[in-house]
Amino acid sequence: MVTLTNEIKESIAAAKTAFLATSAQDGTPNVVPIGAFKVLDDSTLLISDQYFNKTAKNLAGNKKVALSWWGDKAGFQIKGTVTIYTDGEIFTQDVAWVKGIKASLNPKAALVLKITDVYSIRPGPDAGKKIL
Repeated sequence: MVTLTNEIKESIAAAKTAFLATSAQDGTPNVVPIGAFKVLDDSTLLISDQYFNKTAKNLAGNKKVALSWWGDKAGFQIKGTVTIYTDGEIFTQDVAWVKGIKASLNPKAALVLKITDVYSIRPGPDAGKKIL
């Protein structure tokens, strides 16, 4: 099980935009910018779906994703598997959180990303190195 460090959690909290990568069952890649994501606990993230189209189709057949960001507090790449919620407690919490950010947003689903790997994306000799 991966346990996020404080440095990684602070980097996620400071990031304004991340990029979520998925792939179709035939291997066709897709990447989209997202703004509604946060740490749920030391090994999971919440990603809110307001606009996913190809991404949602890809996730219906392949739950493995990569999430990457870069900001004032560095950046990382996270890989893992998502569970999709369209009702229940997690979805209700997601809707409340997103509406608190911007009332006009209407979440279609809440994705809980179970982290399996974390990689450095900092320039230099450790770029691409698995760190967790």
